[in-house]
Amino acid sequence: MLCWKNSALPSQPRISIHKASEGKKVIQKEQLRELKRKFITKIGFKVLQLFLVLMGLTLLSLGFYFMIQVWQTWQANPTYLGEPLQEYYNYNFVDYLISEFVGLVPLTFIPGGSLIFFGVFIWWFSKLGGLGNMKGIGGAQQTEVPKLIVDNSSGHAPFVDATGHRNAQIFGSIAWDPYQTGGLGTPEHQRVTAGDVHRASLGILYIDEIKNLDPEEAVTLLTVLEDGQLPITLRGRWQGGDTAAMAVSTEPAPAITFLVGAGNFDSISQIHPALMDRIYGYGKVVRMNNDMPNTIENRRKYVQFIAQEVKRFNLAPFSREACEEIVEEGRRRSNKKDGLTTKFRPLIAIIKTAATLAMNEDCKVVERRHVRDAIEHHCKTIQRQILEHDISERGKLLEILPKGARLGQIYGLAVVRDPYSGEMTGNVLGVKAHMAKRSELPRNYSFKGYYKVTGVAKGQSFISDSIAKVRSVILQKYGIDIAQDYLTHIDFAQSFGVDGPSAGVTMAILLCSLIEGKPIRQDVAVTGEINLGVGDSIQITAVGGVYEKIKAAEAWGFKKVVIPQKNYEHSIDVRDYKIEVVQAATLDDYLKECLVERPTLKVPIHAYKRGKS
Repeated sequence: MLCWKNSALPSQPRISIHKASEGKKVIQKEQLRELKRKFITKIGFKVLQLFLVLMGLTLLSLGFYFMIQVWQTWQANPTYLGEPLQEYYNYNFVDYLISEFVGLVPLTFIPGGSLIFFGVFIWWFSKLGGLGNMKGIGGAQQTEVPKLIVDNSSGHAPFVDATGHRNAQIFGSIAWDPYQTGGLGTPEHQRVTAGDVHRASLGILYIDEIKNLDPEEAVTLLTVLEDGQLPITLRGRWQGGDTAAMAVSTEPAPAITFLVGAGNFDSISQIHPALMDRIYGYGKVVRMNNDMPNTIENRRKYVQFIAQEVKRFNLAPFSREACEEIVEEGRRRSNKKDGLTTKFRPLIAIIKTAATLAMNEDCKVVERRHVRDAIEHHCKTIQRQILEHDISERGKLLEILPKGARLGQIYGLAVVRDPYSGEMTGNVLGVKAHMAKRSELPRNYSFKGYYKVTGVAKGQSFISDSIAKVRSVILQKYGIDIAQDYLTHIDFAQSFGVDGPSAGVTMAILLCSLIEGKPIRQDVAVTGEINLGVGDSIQITAVGGVYEKIKAAEAWGFKKVVIPQKNYEHSIDVRDYKIEVVQAATLDDYLKECLVERPTLKVPIHAYKRGKS
């Protein structure tokens, strides 16, 4: 794409489109033509300079020749007006020289000096013109040769990354600063700079975090998408005020570009509505998955990604085992057994950290142990570090002992989520319960049963739903209403960040243990969402944060974790854990894993009191 001088309307430079590599040839032809014209002009100036200097020197030479003749005449002392020349001037040569010099100056010295002065002046003026023709920003210079503003001579479709660019860079602008544009005489077409939309014509324009576009930029961009062309004019905030650049606007320049904008889900609501309407109308809004299938091809792409980062940061090469560990970490972060995460930035941190650990040990190759060390100790986000620190400090005060079997106590698993980053970390909850049958309590008056849950924020909808569902599940399984027939109290002792769905199965197992009189294994932790049963089966459905929950149980020294069957089939690879992970589909499956088949003696409270007395 070339920008030409418009002789008829200088403030509107002309735009011409040529085939790839043809623009440079056109410029070379125009430059050659201008060089010829400048050469002729330069030769003319040189000839004129030489002529003036030679004429001036000739006249000065004649003047000095006449002065020599005056001296010779004075020495000859001829008769002048009837008496000797020297006597006539009283033997004063200076008077005679002055009288003769006055006649020579107008004829020789003044014209000769003037001609030499003008010759030197023309030379000096031409030198100033050469300095004024130096190139400025964008190649601007004082010339009528067209300016190449878009070069596609590479032969490839253009790909322009406009991330972080502002108005002038995206849509082009007109240079106006005389100190940076080649001089005050730089013509308009030489001060034109094409924008990203013009350089990406018939190619791809990529803008990351497209929500950061200003409203003015968004409106201009939708004009480009609508028209496929855009004139280049002065753009940029607080620039070019009261200058000639404000009046310059080129003819519409082609900008038929394929826009690819990227952003997070919150970008959709923050993009200018008019631009979003064009995107919906002419394009597509595509949701990018956070994971991809765990296939051989995609695992090879992971290895390619590792190699690219090694080359990018000049790191030590990774061994096959180290690459396998990176791929496995990608699988774990996808939270799917058959998936790989597409969030690569955290993996970049792991790659760099593992390479640094290998370098500290003077290892030429990064091994698996370096990658594992980086994952387990060095690559935690600040939010996760804060969460783990808080939990570890609270852990010193928690009463968690994963040993033996106890009646009325169970350990559930929960996750604590950072509200800003979404980071999660696992947590172990000790839950206790007490049940007493209302009819067996010695009272002289009737009173109602109750069902209380303490230690949690019951105002949250999830935990309120779980409390209600547990009551219905117990009623369905045993025909007992724990809120009317019993005095029931469940306490989430020292709870922190309990999530409602995971608390449901914990409460249900705890109440089943008390009703059946069977103690609960304390080395088993559970998680899952309780649901109303259909027929004789009470289903336990999947919950979130299973990986973090299992890791928390593993850190506390539990021997077994029971999770929903769907979570196991979807996410769990037992090789990732040192703890036994068991799947369960129904409440009965959970009870088989948690309860000890050793019924305890159930003694009514009134009988206990009589025996004591």
